[in-house]
Amino acid sequence: MKLGFVLETAAALYLLLSPAQSLPLSNTNRTSGVLTFQEVWGRSFCRTIEKLVEVVQEYPAEVEHIYSPSCVPLVRCAGCCGDENLECHPTRTSNVTMQLLKIRPSEPGQEYVEMTFVEHQTCECRVKKPIVKVESKRQRGRGRKRKEKQKMKECVRSLAGNCGHASPVQCGSRFLPSIDQDSPPWTPCAQTQSAGSFRCP
Repeated sequence: MKLGFVLETAAALYLLLSPAQSLPLSNTNRTSGVLTFQEVWGRSFCRTIEKLVEVVQEYPAEVEHIYSPSCVPLVRCAGCCGDENLECHPTRTSNVTMQLLKIRPSEPGQEYVEMTFVEHQTCECRVKKPIVKVESKRQRGRGRKRKEKQKMKECVRSLAGNCGHASPVQCGSRFLPSIDQDSPPWTPCAQTQSAGSFRCP
């Protein structure tokens, strides 16, 4: 019984300490020295490199679940292109399937699941796509109403004098009120004999 407990404890400690043990010792011992421009340029230029990517970033719909580990190592394009108008883009991709531990907080238990992720194989610098600002329908509607009101005002100014205020002037689907009491207030200019057809398009 005690031997089994000791083995389980040792295995747990090994899993916790194994990421730290995998770090390269050569980087930790680097205390001096200057990297040359060619070396810095070669390391920072657009290329494939292993990155740690959050699982929920690749699967946003799974945000209510907990995955262990919460991030996975994926080969992705990254780096600089030497020009502000260019950005690093993948030219060839492949899929990789990984086994993760899925935990549902609302339900007891856990299960191993297989999830597929996209990895980049080759990269190149491409011209950035311009960012297009999309106006909301509400803003477009407000602008249209403003234009209609302005058009109505111009129609009223240009056609009111032509009818001599003897009858209403039809501006689209609206009418100007008539001052002449003998003429019905809903009669458009086009229906009167004293005036021609005055109508806004």
